[in-house]
Amino acid sequence: MAVKIEPYKGIAIIYDEIRPSYPERLIQDVISKTAIKSSDKLLEIGPGTGKATIQFAEKGFAIHAIEPGEDMAEIFKNKCADYSRVSLEVVTFEEWDCPDNDKYDLIYCAQSFHWLDTNIKYKKCHKLLKDDGYLVLFWYNPSDTEAAVTKEIDHKIDEIVHKYASNYLIDKKKPERRAHSGVSTEDERIAEIKASGIFELVEKIDYTQEIRNNAQQCIKAVKSVPAVASVLDGLEDEIISKMDRELEDVIRNYGGYVTTVFKFSLYITKKV
Repeated sequence: MAVKIEPYKGIAIIYDEIRPSYPERLIQDVISKTAIKSSDKLLEIGPGTGKATIQFAEKGFAIHAIEPGEDMAEIFKNKCADYSRVSLEVVTFEEWDCPDNDKYDLIYCAQSFHWLDTNIKYKKCHKLLKDDGYLVLFWYNPSDTEAAVTKEIDHKIDEIVHKYASNYLIDKKKPERRAHSGVSTEDERIAEIKASGIFELVEKIDYTQEIRNNAQQCIKAVKSVPAVASVLDGLEDEIISKMDRELEDVIRNYGGYVTTVFKFSLYITKKV
């Protein structure tokens, strides 16, 4: 079995710089629809660099976060240093032992619940929640309704990355990053929640947000995806520079910018 390394190792800085934060309306909906108070205890699973954490911490919530990635955790610690009610443990959620059998009013997970073991995650969240506690999950992905030109650019970018992966890899037996597209259909996510048998879906809400990136920003966004980063792990620096120039040429041929419409999906579930 191939050795898998932490997916965001070495690319956490790019991830934090280029990945979008969450719509303020989404955060407000979580707060209002679960009726959480600043005195309640929140657990965050897989906070990454703390994008969602900050949005809740700024509103005065006490948050304990569980993050497996050391590079991500380092950025998280620096970002949340001024928030005394935010704490972090660097460990996988599956391996984490909750001290003193603490119970939480709300558990939330932004853009990372798909990384967790399906046989563990719902049962463990159920055990950690107080009666009538909430499990809140949210993700974003490019919208299916994005412009045809954006889809065309994305297709050409994928072709270039595939070409370099096929022709220039130094070591095809190198350790690979854990990879997941993060893309699931609405029906798949709802089916998984229902299949747990221990959470009911209270409400699902969608939001859209348009993001416009220049060529350099677009390339950084591409490199923040673990599957692409795993390709770059096996390329020499001069080859990566050559690929970057080719990607820049494609984007500049389309006006120098890529506009992506992101769909954010919020799933509010309740312990039963």
